[in-house]
Order: sequence, then C-alpha cells, then structure tokens
Amino acid sequence: MGADRQGRSAALGRWRLGTLKKLFLGTAALVAAVVVFAAVTLPPARLLLPAESDGAVPGIVHVHTIRSDGRGTPDEIAAAAARAGLKFVVFTDHGDATRTPDRPMYRSGVLCLDAVEISTTGGHYIAIDMPASPYPLGGEARDVVEDVKRLGGIGIVAHPDSPKLELRWREWVAPFDAIEVANLDTGWRRSMQAAGWRPKLHLFEALIHYPMRPSETMASLIQPSETTSQWNVLAQRRRVVLIAGADVHANLGFRGADPSDTRLSLPLPGYQATFRTLSIHVRPDRPLSGDAAGDAALVVRAIRAGHLYTTIDGFASPPSFDLAATNELGTVHEGDELGTGGAVMLRVRSNAPPEFTTTIFAGPRVLVTDRHEPDFTVQAPETPAVYRAEIHRAGNPIPWLVSNAIYVRRPEAKGKLPMRPPPTTSEPLFDGKSTAGWQVETDPRSRAALEVTTGLLGPELRWRYGLANDTPSGEFAGISYTTPNGVVPNDRLSFRIRAERPMRVSVQVRNWTKPENERWQRSVYVDTFEQERTLFFDDLTPMGVTNSWRPVLAEIRSVIFTIDTTNTKPGSSGRVWIGRVALQR
Repeated sequence: MGADRQGRSAALGRWRLGTLKKLFLGTAALVAAVVVFAAVTLPPARLLLPAESDGAVPGIVHVHTIRSDGRGTPDEIAAAAARAGLKFVVFTDHGDATRTPDRPMYRSGVLCLDAVEISTTGGHYIAIDMPASPYPLGGEARDVVEDVKRLGGIGIVAHPDSPKLELRWREWVAPFDAIEVANLDTGWRRSMQAAGWRPKLHLFEALIHYPMRPSETMASLIQPSETTSQWNVLAQRRRVVLIAGADVHANLGFRGADPSDTRLSLPLPGYQATFRTLSIHVRPDRPLSGDAAGDAALVVRAIRAGHLYTTIDGFASPPSFDLAATNELGTVHEGDELGTGGAVMLRVRSNAPPEFTTTIFAGPRVLVTDRHEPDFTVQAPETPAVYRAEIHRAGNPIPWLVSNAIYVRRPEAKGKLPMRPPPTTSEPLFDGKSTAGWQVETDPRSRAALEVTTGLLGPELRWRYGLANDTPSGEFAGISYTTPNGVVPNDRLSFRIRAERPMRVSVQVRNWTKPENERWQRSVYVDTFEQERTLFFDDLTPMGVTNSWRPVLAEIRSVIFTIDTTNTKPGSSGRVWIGRVALQR
C-alpha cells in the first residue's frame, strides 16, 4: 500500500512538472511571438530634428484635469508638460462656463491657462479667455457660439469629425473662431468604430507598442481629418483658425464606469506621452517674460490671430516653420490678411528632413507640391486666395505639420447683410390691459406668476418664475398664449423683453393636436435693458419627440416663453418683462 502511494505520488509529481514545463515553454513561445510581432509592427521612432528657433512657443490646448474627467491635478499636468518641453497648457475641463476661471499662472515653468469645454446639442465647444458667464451656457450650438463671442472669448470647435454623435460638430454656419484640425481622442474612436478587422488589429497593436514607443504609437492612431474640406468652404468668406487639441484625460475607463471615478480606470494615455505626440506652436508679438498675466495675453492674442501651426511630434521634433506672403502691399505671415496688389510671393522655411514633402494649397487646390528644400519661394497670381502649407513624412497621409492660412483679399466695401422684409401686418397677443389668453406652465415643483404692469415704454407682462431647487431633471417655469386657429398667415413673432439679470429664454411654439405635443424653439439672449426681438418661425428647431423639422403653422396651438435648466440653475428665481407681443407677417 505504501509503495503504491509513493509510486502514484511520484507519477503525479512528474505529471505536474511536465505540465509546468509545457506551460512555461508555451508562455515563453507566446512572449517571443509577441516580441517578434511588436518588433515587426512597431511604428518608426520619431526623428530628432536640428533645433532652429523660429520665435514660436510650443504648447497645447484641450487638456482635462481632475475638475472633470481627467486624472491629473493642474500641478501634475504642468510638470508633465515641462518634461515634454511645452511652454504653455490650456486646461479645458467640462462645464457650463459659470465657474470663474483660475488666473493665469506658471507651474513648473509652464504657463497654465484655464478655459472650459461646453456641451451643446450640436457638438462640443471650447471657450478660452472668457470671464464667468452670468448663466449656464448650453443648448443649441449657435446660441453657445453667440454667448462666447458676446462675452469676449475665443471659441474653438472640438473634435469636429468624431464618430460619436454627441461629440461631432454639426453647426457649420455659426461664426466660431477656430476649429480642431487634429484631435487625439477622435483617432482611436474612429479605429474602434470602423468596419472590418484591420482597424481593430491596429488598436491591438497599439496596446502592445504603447509601453515601448508611447508617443509614436499615439501618433500612428491619428487618421485623415474631414475638417479641412469644411474649413476650405468657410475660409473663402472669413478667417477661421486651424488648431489641434490633445483632448487628454489620462483616464481610460472601463465600460459602464463613471468617467470621473479614477479608481475604475487606467492612467492611459499619459499626459507626458500625449504632450510628446502633438502640439501647437504660437508666435507671440514678443518673447514671453515670465509674467503670467502678460504672457497669457500674448499667447491668447496669437491664438486668436491664427499666428500658430500644428505638428505631430510623434513623427518628428522639434519643428521650425514659417509661411510668409509678399506683394506690392507688404509682407504678412500665417493668420494674417493681405490685400491684392500684384503677384504674390509665398516663402516657406522649415527644418523638415529632405525626405519630407511640402505642399502649398490655394483653398482646396494644390498650388505646388513635392518640394523638399528647407527654404523656397513660389509665385502665385494676384487674384484673391487662401494659402496654407502642409508637410508630410514620406508615405504618410497624415501631415506632420499644418500651417494656418494667409488670406489674400480684395479691399471690397462691406455690403449690407441680407435682411427679411419688414412686416406689413401685426396681430397683438397682449392688449395692454389684462392677461387674457395667457396662462402659466410649470413642472410640478416650480412656480410662475403673471400680471400686467406699466413700464417706461408702456404696458407689459411681468412674469415671475422660480425653478425647483433640485438636480436638473426637466424643471421649467413659463407662460403661454393659446392660438386655437394656428399662427397662419404670419411668419414671425415680435416682442420686447428685459430681465432682472442677463439670461436666456426659450421661445417655443407647440402643436398639441398630436399625442407627441410637438414643439419647436429658439433661445434668445435677454439683458437687463429693453430690447426688441423678432423670431421667424422657419428659424425654430424641433424639441423632444417632434416628427418634422419645421412647424406646420396652421397646427400651432400655443406660443410659449419658458425658462428651464438648459441656461438657468435650479433654485433660481426672478422676473422678466415682456411687451408688444405680436404675430406678424
């Protein structure tokens, strides 16, 4: 019995040892295969270029901290930026722009600016150099663009071609100031959602390559942008700054995890690796002095003017570049305008390696390409055009460097903007004596009241509101006027309005002849002084479950003025005065 046990025990030991050897050999073979695979597919190391000063200051915008869904503190992020060789960083945490931004300051020798990324119904919008808003910014993209401009900020369209619908920009007629021509978040999202197995394989390769060459790996995920085609259309009419955004969080979360919970995420991709992947280079009016406030003004002014270019540093670094245009009227650089006056001489200077290719565009058209010299000049005709440059690494469709444009324009007299014809008839909705036809509408916990009063310009409706103090969940307080026969044949609503404090009011029309209670709306800015407003019904956009883009005017049964948590904080209360309300045509 004892001998049998010892024999079985020895056999079991030999089996275990054999199994462990097979497991070890299998693991070693797998590791060797991964190493060989990584070595074969590893993206090329970045090229180290000769340092040549061009007067530009390297930095980055679109950086998230622990204030929203980033992992790093401002101090930690600044230290990472310093190690990466950047001179400034613009923090853009998610918010509604009501928080007072931190004053500019140097951290670890890096100038830190505080901005905000605002969610709209038409994409995300970054606001730089703007004071705290007196009310939450949100809602339609065109309204947020208008608010940022009125408050004096620079507005940047974030990740415009993201495959994620709520991130992708869709309001192309709004007068935004700048647009991201490259965004690191968009690259991996497009690979993740692309059809076929090759993009998924590329992401798998990136996971293996990242520990060895993090910046080069992240640069390899950048994909050709569709933004330049949209920009080409806009640039024919007005200046739009091309810029790049890191969109870094260092917070790779697991599916279903709270984005702000760093305990359920990985610190990838890291801030330092990201800052070595992509950067913008602004050319201030004079060198930075070390005074944070003064230097911030220089950097912001350069961004606003488009005195900057973008590089993918994961391909090659450090860059040096200049684009200039000269004609009879003088010489200008990227971001500037030049009047027409004789042939235009375009000069490009860079430290790009000889194997890199420089292309100059005149709008969407290639003016010249396949140039490899570090300093060359090209002649262009005297006709108006928008010139910019791209530099590509051999065989790579992603540009290593993207310049801003030089705009050659004719000194044309500014014409009048197209205007709608003035109304010929007016149908008052307020008789100046009573609230007949009007009623209040609120959610169950909010309150509103309506009464007639006399203002400086005559009778008006005084509308008092109070939103429930709770987490935003559809609170509203409004007033409505019943239109039993619709609003035809009118095409607009006219009114006079003011409020106790600057705010936004949603003006809506509603069709409650259908079960969905279809609604269309347009938000209007309301100031503390009286202003005349006219809203055209074809300018309203659908809300909620609404089946048609434009309202059927014969079926409209209510005209509504309402305040909700899109642009007003819960618990807010106040008064609004409305007069001379009328349907017009």
